[in-house]
Amino acid sequence: MRTSDVAKAAGCHPNTVLLGVSVDMLRNWERNNLLDAPRDPDNGYRYYGAEEISRLRVIRMLIRAGYSVMAILRMLRQLDGGAADDLRQAIDTPAPDEDVYSAADRWLSALAEQEQRAMDIIGHLEMMIDKQGAQATPRS
Repeated sequence: MRTSDVAKAAGCHPNTVLLGVSVDMLRNWERNNLLDAPRDPDNGYRYYGAEEISRLRVIRMLIRAGYSVMAILRMLRQLDGGAADDLRQAIDTPAPDEDVYSAADRWLSALAEQEQRAMDIIGHLEMMIDKQGAQATPRS
């Protein structure tokens, strides 16, 4: 399916394609090695099959969630290499040699850390409530 065919099939404006991703975004993602759509050798048109469309959905979701192109590329490289075990770690952990990364690149870890802190606070509050309740109970 060519870019224009995907746009027509999705009922999108000619300047956009499936899922509201513009042609410019597709080309940018391709330049940044997030996507490698096969091309027709005769005319050079890109073709998007089911695999490419699935990959586009993942890329778009992660971009909208605030992940940087570098974080997504890191995760996709690991996935393409056959190591699908810890993709969360791949997307969440910038390499030491990466110059720039988005603050959102650590959202998964940051959220997990905040969840643990919240659970700790709840535990402390429950202990305080229990202790206060025990002191308020009259002894017979």
